[in-house]
Amino acid sequence: MVIKFSQLKSLFFFGITFCIVLVCGLAFGQPSLAQSSLAARVDLVGADITGTLILTQQENGLVRIRGTIQGDPATLTPGLHGLHIHSVGVCEPGAQPPFSTSGGHFDPGPFGSEVPVEANHPYHLGDLPNLVVDEQGYATYNALTSRVTLSQSPITLFDNNGSAIIIHQLTDQQKAGGTAAEAGGGRLACGVVTRDDSSGQSENRSS
Repeated sequence: MVIKFSQLKSLFFFGITFCIVLVCGLAFGQPSLAQSSLAARVDLVGADITGTLILTQQENGLVRIRGTIQGDPATLTPGLHGLHIHSVGVCEPGAQPPFSTSGGHFDPGPFGSEVPVEANHPYHLGDLPNLVVDEQGYATYNALTSRVTLSQSPITLFDNNGSAIIIHQLTDQQKAGGTAAEAGGGRLACGVVTRDDSSGQSENRSS
């Protein structure tokens, strides 16, 4: 009986230890919410303009947009330039006017109004802060928006026709009822929003 009791006790403690190791392994083996957050990438291209923006949906639902853009200062002039999310994920520089294939400002839903721009600007879901360009044609961008999501929702950027980001020729005056020129004017560069979860993980590790 003594031998059997000792065996049972050993088995009991072995079982407890195994369960603890298993639970800890599962807990530490699962990716955190931050590591598994959704992310997207935008590679912007225009005449003498290149850049990359990374979009990351945070745990609180906000989407951070950050990155760098470089252009010839004769084209991407120093100062403020409108930067918006547009409603179609198609960037065609040869279209007339250039990049018009990306549609109007992203503004889905029954109360949205993508075109004409003055109908709902600056309250489109895709309206964002201006891009600030220095004397060398270089800009860094870092903004948060609560108006869109990367996850599945009525305001996702990954709807049936996708989305794109446009850099405009002029300053977005963010003026209610403003004309297309007052909302940024012509389109200098465009990039399609594409999924890129690896960028989201590295973004969270660096932030």
